[in-house]
This record gives sequence, C-alpha cells and structure tokens, in this order.
Amino acid sequence: MSGIFYDPKGRQLRSVRGTPDAGWTLVTHNLNAGMHQCRRIMREWLPADELTRIDWSLAEEPRSA
Repeated sequence: MSGIFYDPKGRQLRSVRGTPDAGWTLVTHNLNAGMHQCRRIMREWLPADELTRIDWSLAEEPRSA
C-alpha cells in the first residue's frame, strides 16, 4: 500500500510505498499531498493540541517494502 501515514509514536508523517508499520494510520493515498492537505485531513480525527506536536516536514524518503 502506498500513501502518507501518521506514526503516532514518532509524531511524524511518513511517506510509504510498501507495508507501513501496524500502528500507523493512513492519512491519504496521495504521495504528493502537501502539509496543508494532510493537516486538513488529520484535523478530523486528532485534537488541536496533538496537531501542533507533529513533524510536518515529510522529509523522509518513501519507505519500500
């Protein structure tokens, strides 16, 4: 599965191509989604104080299976 996943343990978004870790939550299938789009999606299921603690850089290379 490819997409951007939220890693709650690391409080990071991770771009994944392959198999994400079991505890990660799919944010979007769009690997090109920007910070604004991911934040808008995640605002529906995370409290505002948690959103401020997330690393939004998406700087990590896509993870392959």
